Amino acid sequence: MRPVFYLLFGVLIASFSGVLVKISTLSPQTIAFYRVFIASLLFLLIAKKPRFLPLRDEMLSILAGFFLAMHFRFWIAAFDHTTVAGAVIPLMLQPVVTSFLSYLLYRERPALQQLITGSIVVMGVMISALGNGKFSNATTGDWLAITGTLFLCGYLVLGRKLNRKMGSTAFSLRTHAVASIVLFAFSFPSFEIVPLREWFILIALGAGCSFLGYLFINISLKNFPSSVVSMALVGETSLSMLWAYLFLGEVLGIFQITGFLISTAGLILFLLNA
Repeated sequence: MRPVFYLLFGVLIASFSGVLVKISTLSPQTIAFYRVFIASLLFLLIAKKPRFLPLRDEMLSILAGFFLAMHFRFWIAAFDHTTVAGAVIPLMLQPVVTSFLSYLLYRERPALQQLITGSIVVMGVMISALGNGKFSNATTGDWLAITGTLFLCGYLVLGRKLNRKMGSTAFSLRTHAVASIVLFAFSFPSFEIVPLREWFILIALGAGCSFLGYLFINISLKNFPSSVVSMALVGETSLSMLWAYLFLGEVLGIFQITGFLISTAGLILFLLNA
């Protein structure tokens, strides 16, 4: 299979996560736990014999796993308060915030053009989140999604270095295992019985969106620059909103449309200058 098809399949599969989360009736903590737990079991099946790294790197992988857990905990919770679009548009902040954190941690100085275009992305997301002019339930969901995105950025920044040392499968296994433990601790006091219908949704999220989706995306990283992959991931947001319209009948508001278009334009310019 050509490398570009791995990238396209990865984006396509991952784009269904928003709709799947939205139609589930389980609590956010339960969805988050089973999503990473199922994915961690599958990563365990394909992982090679573990190779232990220096203590500092092992501790950083634990921190990355915690960030991954918090990403799913906050991002999935957002769907109880906002639309699919409201939850996925903030994910467009990821390349911008990741570049900023890389500068702080690794001294990778962004170009002036990246600072300008990154500000455009942030402005678009804020227009989408604050469009209703008050802190209503929808805005609460938008802020939960933004918080989840910030934790995702922390995970990706740590993963940038650890992936090279551990390999993507070993890194994914470690971080998903840690995230499973963290999310189980959050879920245990109110653990709920999962109906059969919900198991189909959880397996689709864990085995499909998390495992297969990002396994294909990681494979594509070996063949394309990270800037190209990041640009392709913009398609995940667009497809998520398309599925929400087709399957859930969600229609975008004027502020969400405006914010999405501004963020998309800014993100494309940002990545072209990466």
